[in-house]
Order: sequence, then structure tokens, then C-alpha cells
Amino acid sequence: MKIDFLGDVFLDKAYNIEIDLDEYIFNLEYPLSTSGIPANNKVNLGSNPSYIKESFKRLPLAVNLANNHIMDYGEKSYQDTINYLEENNILYFGAGNKTNNFNNPCLIKQNNRLISLLGYCCPSTHPIFGTDIVNGAAPLDLDLIKHDINKQKDNSDFIIVSLHWGDEEISYPRPSDIKKAREIIDFGADLIIGHHAHVIQSMEVYNGKKIFYGIGNFLFPNLNTPSCYNGKEFKNTYNKIQNNKNRRSVIVELNDNQEISFKTTFFDDEKVILQSTKIPKWLPSDEKDYKNYHRIWSKMRMLELYLKNPRIPTLKQIKLFLGLR
Repeated sequence: MKIDFLGDVFLDKAYNIEIDLDEYIFNLEYPLSTSGIPANNKVNLGSNPSYIKESFKRLPLAVNLANNHIMDYGEKSYQDTINYLEENNILYFGAGNKTNNFNNPCLIKQNNRLISLLGYCCPSTHPIFGTDIVNGAAPLDLDLIKHDINKQKDNSDFIIVSLHWGDEEISYPRPSDIKKAREIIDFGADLIIGHHAHVIQSMEVYNGKKIFYGIGNFLFPNLNTPSCYNGKEFKNTYNKIQNNKNRRSVIVELNDNQEISFKTTFFDDEKVILQSTKIPKWLPSDEKDYKNYHRIWSKMRMLELYLKNPRIPTLKQIKLFLGLR
């Protein structure tokens, strides 16, 4: 049994997945309901029905819930999501509360070997975290991750850690995240798969283990979604046209011998197909290195937006482009 790990997924309707998938697992970036109370002051994703089976033609083996959108419509929609997953025998991990350890680990069998799946979400993504009694995402806390890995070492043949982290739209990981990922490998993880940046990020091999810092959007359509709920109403609508980088992703494959390979995909607004894409290899050596790259990226992004919609820039925009305060 081959297992395919997919990137971020948000389905607002049925799409065509024109890829042969065996058992598959993805980051469920939205609750499967919008019937609860919306989270305040953010972009709120959600959908009912789920459109998962309609798009993939079969249900996933498991989904990662450790992300910054799973609680976008509060406790009611979270429970609706859990009910749907359990009714359809879909495993899940990475969200819950401290009492159930955020539903970590999720245990699956592959060729008579036991695999542990663990999911965590970085505070930088602004999630709603679970507490002692309130449900939410599992925090990316190294002490918690080390504790969870240590508990699984003697019971599992392979440990996979899913991390929701990184700066959005940036193709390279933060130096602090590189340090954390390597520590997690040192704790005993066999594979790290990252999400959240919405673009493909670098991949490296550290101490013989693969780290995919970000595998991109497997399927994320253009957005026109409510945002900035103030407790009474949504004040804005968030619109985003996905660019080519947002449409590319990596599928991480784990075969029966627990050997890891990967392939890349492209989403063209209606279907997902296999398409060759280079995965970045560069890693910033320190914070200065990363900030230099980020500064160049920001200028290129501003220039790109200006060329798409030319207009006389404001004094504030000019100062921002020139790096002046």
C-alpha cells in the first residue's frame, strides 16, 4: 500500500483530480461546516458539503487538522467536521484539546508496519489553539513534540510529523524553522512534511531523513470569502487570485518499504494534473540571509502588483518600496 501525502486543500465545489492516488492524506484547511460562530477578525474558510469524494472519487485515509483555519466557524463546525470524518471512517490528527492530546498520534498500518502521524501548528499562523477543554489546533511546541515522539518510538516503525508553519508566499523556510525541523528529526521523527506557505518550499535531507518545509497547495481555488467578523457581521470579503506558484504542489509518497519519493502537480482552476516542477534546495544560513531574501521578494511582489494594476503610487508606497521609514 502506497500512501500519498498532499498539501493544503480547500474545496468550494467539486473539482477533477486527474492523478492516480492510492491511500492519501492531506491538510484539511477548512471545517466541513459553516454552521457555527465565525472566528473574529480573520479570513474564514468553510464549506458544506465537503466535496471531498466528489473531487477525489474516494475518501482519504486520514486528514491533518493542525492548521489555522480548522476553527474558522467555531466549536459547532469543528464538531460537524469530526462527525463527518468519523461517520466516513476517515482518521484525523493535529486538533482537539489537551485531554485527548489534540488527537495525536494517528496510527495507521502499512505492510504490517505501524506509522504514527503527528500534527502541530505554529503560533505565527495565528491559529486557535486547543486548551484543557476547548478544541483547537495542536501548538508547535518542541517540548510537546519531543514528548509525543518519545511515546511512539517503541510502538511505531515510522514517525511522520506534519507542521503548519512558515511565511506565506515565501519559497524558503525561516532559519528558526530549519533549526526546529532538525531538532524534531533528532528527537526521532523519520519524515517532516510542512504546510501553510501556499507555495512549494525547500526540501533537504538531514541525518538521512527528508524534510519538506512546505509542499504547497494541492488544491486551493481563487478566494472570495467572508472576512473580518466582528462578533455581529463580516466587515469585508477577502479576494485572492491564485498565481502559478500557488497552483503547484508536491506529493510525498511513502511506499510499502517506507521509502520516500515525490512528484509535483499543477491545479488549473478545474483539475489537478501531474506537472514537473523544481523544488527549491537553497536554505538561508541565518536571519540576515533570510531578511535579505525577504526584502528582495517584497520589492518584486510590489512591482508585480503594480504592473498588474498600474497607478500613481502614494508617498507611503514609494517609501515602502525604497525601504524608507
